[in-house]
Amino acid sequence: MTLLELGRSDQPVAAPAPPFAPATVAKWLMGLRLVAVSALFVGVLLVQTTTEEILPIAPLTWVTALTYGLSLLWLTLWLAGVPPGLHGGLQLGGDLVIASCLVYFTGGLTSPFPFLFLIPVGVAALMFGLRGSLTTAGAAFVAYSSLAEAQLYGLISVPAFFGHPPPLHASALAFQIMLNGAGFALVALLTSYLGHSLQQAEARLRGEQESTARFQALYADVVRSVDSGVIASDLEGRVVLANPAAIRMLQAQAPLEGRLLSQLLPLEEVQWSEMLQQSGKQVPLRVEGTLVGSQIPLGCTVTPLQGSDGTPLGFVVHFRDLTEAREAARRDRLRERMVAIGEMAAGIAHEIRNPLASISGSAQVLGKLPALAENERRLLRIIVEESRRLSGIIESFLGYARPPAPRRAQCRIWQTLEETLSLFRNSPEVTAGHHIVSDIHPCPAPIVADEEQLRQAFFNLARNAMQAMPAGGTMTVVARPDETHYVISWSDEGVGMRPEQIQEIFHPFKAFRTGGMGLGLSFVYSIVSDHGGEIEVHSEPDRGSTFVLRIPLGVA
Repeated sequence: MTLLELGRSDQPVAAPAPPFAPATVAKWLMGLRLVAVSALFVGVLLVQTTTEEILPIAPLTWVTALTYGLSLLWLTLWLAGVPPGLHGGLQLGGDLVIASCLVYFTGGLTSPFPFLFLIPVGVAALMFGLRGSLTTAGAAFVAYSSLAEAQLYGLISVPAFFGHPPPLHASALAFQIMLNGAGFALVALLTSYLGHSLQQAEARLRGEQESTARFQALYADVVRSVDSGVIASDLEGRVVLANPAAIRMLQAQAPLEGRLLSQLLPLEEVQWSEMLQQSGKQVPLRVEGTLVGSQIPLGCTVTPLQGSDGTPLGFVVHFRDLTEAREAARRDRLRERMVAIGEMAAGIAHEIRNPLASISGSAQVLGKLPALAENERRLLRIIVEESRRLSGIIESFLGYARPPAPRRAQCRIWQTLEETLSLFRNSPEVTAGHHIVSDIHPCPAPIVADEEQLRQAFFNLARNAMQAMPAGGTMTVVARPDETHYVISWSDEGVGMRPEQIQEIFHPFKAFRTGGMGLGLSFVYSIVSDHGGEIEVHSEPDRGSTFVLRIPLGVA
């Protein structure tokens, strides 16, 4: 295979493959060739001008001119868009010609420059791998042996660059040719092997770099995507890494690196210096506390950060907002308490209802006796009335303890809400000082729910709002769907509640007004929970209250 055929070949190069792209080597080769030849020519000029040695400079001038001419040709072909493989093959062929000319002009068999043939051989290994290197070595052997044979048999006259050399015998010439040929082949093998080793090393390095980059990207994505805060610190508690969630939760200005944990994450009754010392002994260390300057409860897990050899490097602090978790726990406790109280109420009602009916009936019979005085009849009437009132309370207990099974069906919740408000406007609890404002939007489709239970919940909320405004005020009801829920905001301008009252507002028998039993909002909570919804309360003393109901739009 010739160099031109090697450049034009579309077949993949046999292993070991070239470690560098031909285009890259071809560009460097054009520049390095000019630098090398120019340096050789300038070196000869310096020797000529600084010493008494007289060298025949004319042959070197021809070689330099040839090199510049070929370089101009290579540059033209490169700009013309010749394929890099073909361009590199042409350059290597030209380099063999230049090396042959330089050997010829500097004495032929006695020239000190046969080593220049090794340069194209090594470059071919970089560009085309083992096959290209061996092909170039073969071409260099043919060029050098042809020059030597032509000189030996007098076919060419070699200039006497270093004086007239002694005559060579055929056996010595054969040995010199074979020695140079073996050198060419050995250099081809070694450069190909080194190039292949370099390619494998670079491939492993690229693989490790890509693996490291993927790991770092995955690590960065994981840390960035975690919804809880993650902070890494050194042994002194100085932050070296923080994810976006930590910045958001702490409402701090990024970057957090370089700041102390005690300044960045101050928790009430928590000393970070002592905690970090304890964390080095206990894995992991968990602590809960309230962020200083806010009411946000945080749960923190402090884990020592160690190197591969177990050397302590620092700490990793993983923390999250416990507000939702504590609220969920509070709802669970409330639900358990309501169940327990409901069971108790059912037992009490069962035990009291029959004796109470006997007392009420006996009092009515006694009230019909003709011999009783008016004062005695009045006392019996009080007994009957109080018995009836107590019976009503017991019935309420029973309704709370054993609510009727929900009868679910398609329900246009917005229409149910509008009808409830229309009926409530005519309720005696609504005085002239009360005003009802509503802004109700329909759902895209009916929901599946117990309409009567929802109506009861809406009525109880309306009564609660009116009872919170004994002197009058405005009750505002805003209802509209979002992506997953039908959201109803129920606001009043009443007396409001303190934070500790908000925590107990849905507990059974927790009445914050005179004459109330504390069951109305418990009914509301039970009904909303049974329908898979949520209810929130926002209130401030003397500034009114807002109850926000979220009823799922799907099958409740």
